[in-house]
Parts: sequence; C-alpha cells; structure tokens
Amino acid sequence: MKSSIRTALYIAPALIVYALLAHQLNFIQDDAYISYRYVANFLNGDGLVYNIGEQVEGFTNFGWIIFLIQCGALGFDYIFWSQVLGFLFGAGMIILTFLVARIIIRDQLASLITSLLVGANLSLAYWAPAGLETAAFGFFVLFSLYCYLKRSYWLIWGLLMSVWIRPEGALVALLLLIVEVIEKQRIPKYSLACGVTAFILSLPFVAFKVLYYGSVLPNPFFAKTGFSIAQLISGLEYTGRFFSHYGFWGVGFIIILVMIKRLSSQARALWLFTVLYIVYIVLVGGDVLKVHRFFLPLFGPSAILIILSVTLLINKLPIKTRRLILILAAIPLLFLTYILPLNFVTNYNEREKFFTKKMRLKAEHMKASDSTNFSVALPTIGIFGYKLLGHDIIDMVGLTDSTIARHPEEPIPGMETTWKERRHNSAYILDRAPDYIIFSTGIKPSAPAEKALLLYPQFQQAYRTVAWYYPINEGSDGTLKPAYKKTHPIVGELRPTYSLKFVDNYKLGLEYKDSNPQKAIAYYDRALKASHRPPYLYLVYFKAKAHFMANDFNVALRTLNAVVKADSTIYEAQLDLYVYSILSHDTAKAAIHERWLRKLVPWYVDRVKTNVAGMLERQRK
Repeated sequence: MKSSIRTALYIAPALIVYALLAHQLNFIQDDAYISYRYVANFLNGDGLVYNIGEQVEGFTNFGWIIFLIQCGALGFDYIFWSQVLGFLFGAGMIILTFLVARIIIRDQLASLITSLLVGANLSLAYWAPAGLETAAFGFFVLFSLYCYLKRSYWLIWGLLMSVWIRPEGALVALLLLIVEVIEKQRIPKYSLACGVTAFILSLPFVAFKVLYYGSVLPNPFFAKTGFSIAQLISGLEYTGRFFSHYGFWGVGFIIILVMIKRLSSQARALWLFTVLYIVYIVLVGGDVLKVHRFFLPLFGPSAILIILSVTLLINKLPIKTRRLILILAAIPLLFLTYILPLNFVTNYNEREKFFTKKMRLKAEHMKASDSTNFSVALPTIGIFGYKLLGHDIIDMVGLTDSTIARHPEEPIPGMETTWKERRHNSAYILDRAPDYIIFSTGIKPSAPAEKALLLYPQFQQAYRTVAWYYPINEGSDGTLKPAYKKTHPIVGELRPTYSLKFVDNYKLGLEYKDSNPQKAIAYYDRALKASHRPPYLYLVYFKAKAHFMANDFNVALRTLNAVVKADSTIYEAQLDLYVYSILSHDTAKAAIHERWLRKLVPWYVDRVKTNVAGMLERQRK
C-alpha cells in the first residue's frame, strides 16, 4: 500500500502537467467524426455502416467504435466519453512509462524524469482527448511492452486489445517476436505463445469482419497502402520531425547503440523494439495527420532511452553526484520537450479547430438551404458527414468507399501532390452524380481526386459553385466557403480529355489570385492555351476577376458579361456585375443581376446588399 502511494506521488507532477496541457489544447479531431457517424448509424438501427446500405469498414479502430456504441446504448454521450477515455489512456501511458523506466533504469529519480518528459509532451496532450483511439492504442502497445519485459502472460491481453483497437496491433506481436529471436538467439517460445494465443482469441472478431464486411483488412488499408520513393521520403521527414521535437535529434539512440553491450537484456529489447517500430513508421510514409500521431506508442520508450543514455554516461560517479547531474539534465530536457514543438503543435491545433468549425457550418448551411435528401462527394468527410446523417457521403479519397479504395483509376503521369491519399476514381464519382462536390480548399483543386475531376468535361459542364458565408472570428468580415452543385445533367462518355497542364496552371492562378493578379493572369493564360474550346468558364471568370484587381476594368467587364452570357448560373460573375452596376448607379442592370443572385444564392443577397451599401457610403465620403 505504501509503495503504491509513493508511486502515485512520484507520478503526480507529470499527470498534473499533462492535464493542464490537454485542457489547453482540448479539441476533437475531424477524423474522429467518421467513427461517430458509424456509431450513430448503428444506434439508429442502420447497421455498422457509414452510408446506409453500404457495408464498408471505413475505419481502423473497431474496438474503439464498439466501446462508443456501448456508451451510446447506455444513454451516455459517446463523443464526451471518447474524449474522457482518451485522456485517461494518455494518463495511463505516463504511469506505464514510469513502470517501464523502473525496470530499465532501476532508479526512482530517473523514472520520475521519464514520466515528466511524457507528461510535458504536447503531442500526447494533443491526441489523447481528441476523440480518436490514438491514446488507447498507445497505452496497449506500451502495456504489451511492459508485460514482455516482465515476462508476464498478461501480454496476451495487451496484444489482443492492441489488435482490437487498431490493425497495427499485429505488428506489435511481430516486433516482439523479432526482438526475442535477436535477444535470446533461439526459438521465441514466450512471445510466440502469447502471439498465437492472442491470434486464436481474436478469431471471432476476424470472422465478424469477414462475414459483415467481406475482408479482414479495413477499407482504409486499400485506400492508403502502396510504396514509392515519395512515400519513403515522407516517412523520413515525418520521423525527422519527431526527432527534432522529442527525440533530441537521436542523441539518446546513438549513445545507447555505442554502449549496447553494457545494457541489460531488457534495455536492449526496449531499444530494439523502438528502432524497429520507427522503421515501420518510415516505410509507411508517416501519417497524414502531422502531429506525431504514429509515434504516440514510442513517447515513453524514447523518453526512457534518453534518460538511460544520461545514466550510462555518469554511472561511475558517486550516487549524490549522479542525482545532481540527473536533476540538472532534466531541466533543459523538460524545457526543450515543451518548447521545441510548441509552435508546430499549437498551429495545427488552431488550424484543426478552424477546419472543423468551417466544415460544420458548411454542412449546416447546406442542410438549411436544401431540403432534399442530397448527396455529397468530398475528400474530408469527418464532421461534415456526421452533421449530415442520412445523406449519402462519397469519400473522394476512398477511406469509406470500397470502389475508390480497391478499384482506383490509374495514377495520372506527372501529377504532383503533398497528399498521402492519392487514389481516385473520377468516372465512378461522376457516374454516381452527387448533388454536391466539395474541394478541400474551396475552389482550388488540391487533392489528386480533385485535380482528376477537372480533367473530365462532364464535371466542368455539370457543376457550378454555390457558397455560404460565415465569420472567421467575432467582429471580422468573414468569408465565403463554396461547394460545387450539380446544375446540369451529366452526359456523354466519362473519360478525361483535358490535360494536367491545364489543371496545374489553373491551380497556380488561383493561388496568386489575391496576392498578385498579374501573375495570376499569366497562369490563367497558360491554362487557356492548354484547354479545349470552349474553355472552362470558371477559368475565364477568374481571369476577369484578376483584371478587375489589376484595374483593367474594360477587359474585366467585357469578360464577365461574356461569362454570364455563356452561363447565367455562375453566381460569382453575377455578383461582381451587380456590385459594379450599383457603384456605377446603373439600377436597371443591378436589378437583373440581383434577380439571378436571389435565384442562385438567396441566403447571401442581404449580406451583399449590406456590403455594397457600405461601399457606396465610402464612395460618397
């Protein structure tokens, strides 16, 4: 009892720091809402599905979703409890780090410092209460490692829970098997027995997946897997960022390697497991979610290794001197652990909060303005899909769509992208003819799936933009967030006929449309040169807009009038012509364009009129 109380007192400072950081960063990651939609559909009696009637395992956290379903079935708020449980598993990782450190280093002070390093880890505080299974998986990986080091058969339960929560749990069993083979130089009886038993116990879970979804592997595996040099480079960059933020540039790993023969068998096992896990992260290309999510299971081991390396360097000194050096070393290590990733983590935190707010409002505005059972295709389906329960949501990158994930179109030669999700099937999306298509960055094509759509004349001809206003911050002017709406029928053979050169130059023009209109015009001209005739009307519109910004009003007006003559449903051109007519005191033309605006974007007209009234007031002054 006294030992337990003493241990709790040792760990308490780390837990307090962790709780404060988690409170500071508190948010829900957009991807968590994919799981929430599965939970909501199941609780509504529609099955464990994303879209009603489509049995696709579009998640990689089966056990986590089952837990949330149980919370909901008992009448609890499963979103709230996903955050609470994630926070508790994060705290459990700090406790496990302390316990593993005592095995490896055998020193209470050193173990306390390792727990403090994990408690001060901003990425743990970022992910644990974010609604995902990340901290739960990290906890059971670390628990499995702890059991392995203790030679406890609780390892079976740890491996079983790891696999239950994420498929990578099978990797943990494999890595421990490799570690035992290397360490013991014989058949790994212990880890083999635990792994095989865990596998047998997981067979009912596997059988359910095969019978219900038709596959052992979840659909995102097919959407994301592959290997390329770009993926390897991405994995190295992702790993390098971890070492620069939390790994102290790999110094601890190098020191341990140099002194490997002086280590205990348990310390060598910890080092080897950590290195092998890092190799896996590199090979899979890291994570699309950049805040060190894949490294969560290694936060404890890496902290232990850095403190172990310090103790190895000073182990011949007197005990009092060693303790003083450990305390003095802990101060800069804790400071660096907090300060090095601070801007990176907080920037991503703010961006994610802004993104989820934007997508939530877009879904709510879309639902308020369209009472039909509309369908939507987009590449970021999280909170947007959750807010539109009952509507068909097509995941353009294939995470929840088996056709895109397993039957993608051939990669387009020369297409450059920073997206990890590179699979797409534009013909399939256009064949389904969703009522709306949303791009991740508004109008501009960014993801491969978005760029590929613009190669199809049917997309260019059938979809026109609508947009909804929302304020960025209280008291700010706000912004418009667009979606493409199907306004014309999709006809003809679905095949890409436009060139990638057209798409790339159009995208570059959009990137410069606000900052450098002349440069934007140059890119638009290149896109026009690479286009078919008649050209894409939005390309023509944005070129006219750039001429406006460059004060070339005659060219801009002539082009805008040509755009609305070709297609009156392009609301942006109607809006610009309305504003110009009001400022020019041409009320007859303004009335024509206002009628079109009331037809196309009725929810935005009053705000437009308010904005124009302000312009007139400034004009009079």
